[in-house]
Order: sequence, then C-alpha cells, then structure tokens
Amino acid sequence: MNSRKKTLITNLFATTKTLTTLLSVMLLMVSFNSSALETSIQLHKADQSGAHGVSLGIGDNFFNHREFNWAVSYNRLEDANITWNDDDINFSLDTVDLMLSYRYYPKSYNSFVKSLIVEFQLGAGIALTENKFTWPELQNEEKYFSEQGDVNPVLAFIVHKKFTKQTSMHIGVKHYSDYSEFGDVSSVFIGFNYNFGRQQGY
Repeated sequence: MNSRKKTLITNLFATTKTLTTLLSVMLLMVSFNSSALETSIQLHKADQSGAHGVSLGIGDNFFNHREFNWAVSYNRLEDANITWNDDDINFSLDTVDLMLSYRYYPKSYNSFVKSLIVEFQLGAGIALTENKFTWPELQNEEKYFSEQGDVNPVLAFIVHKKFTKQTSMHIGVKHYSDYSEFGDVSSVFIGFNYNFGRQQGY
C-alpha cells in the first residue's frame, strides 16, 4: 500500500471518528433539550459561473437558549471551477459543515419585523471526497485539489422569516475563506426550515 493510500485511509478514520464524536455530543444535547429539532434545505448559487448546489441540515439550540445554536449539514456544490496548467476543470465539492451560531430576535411592535431572525454562523467544513485530475499529456501527472478529511473554515450570514411556529424560510450568504486548492468559495442561498417537537413562541 503506497503512502498516499495510507494517508487517505488515515484521514478517513480520523474524519469518521471526529464526526461520530461531534454527532454523539450533539445528540446528547438534543436528548436533554426540550426545544425543537430544526431541519432545513437550501439551494445555493456560487460566485463561479454555473456552480450551484444543495444543503440538507439539522440543528437545535443549546439547553433552551434560543439565541445560541448548533447545526450539522451535508453540502454538495456542482461545477466548482479551478484553472491549472491552462486547463479549466470542474469538480463537485461534498462537505459536512459543523456550525455554531448566534441568532438575534428583533423586538418590535411591527409584526413583520418581529417575525425576522438574524443569524451569524461560524464553523468548519469537512471534505467528504477527494478531487484530483490527471494529465495524460504530462506523463499522467496528478494534482490533488482537495482531499478527503480536509478541514476548511466557513462562515455564514442568514435572515429568517417565520410563518408559523413550525415553518420559516431564509436567505443568506455562505463563505469558505480557504477551501483547499479552490481558494475562497462563496454562495448565496435560499432555504426552508421545518421544526419538530415542542415549540417556543415567537
């Protein structure tokens, strides 16, 4: 087994162990938390022409403090472009994002303003797949643009609009400041949330 395969296997085990630990902690928090489990779906349009994606996520607050939240999401971005050796190459980026966030609830007599939530998220995106390209004309030279287990910082800004205690929609911006060899990757998105379990008022 060559060194690269050993590295990939090591990264896979390390990533799996980290995800298992984090998910276990989060599920433990949910079991002690009487608030709702929040699910979400998002459609993304990246800053690169033609790049688009989707996210599926779950989240909750910390021990009934609705301002402080965590979220875990699976993200897939199609047609992310990079230029190397004068070639334009498109890849799909698959990540799991682990996020912590703060939510601000405006206080107002206006019903529309009162139904809004402003959220700031900060966390890490863990690459699930590797992206490499081989140039046959260059004696099969290989270049890895991202590898499984790469950890990349990510932040997001989101505005939610609640319709009922269970349902809301949101718009936002997500930014990976340094996604492996792809550099900074940003996207705007629209999404929908549905909450399960006991609800807090709004």
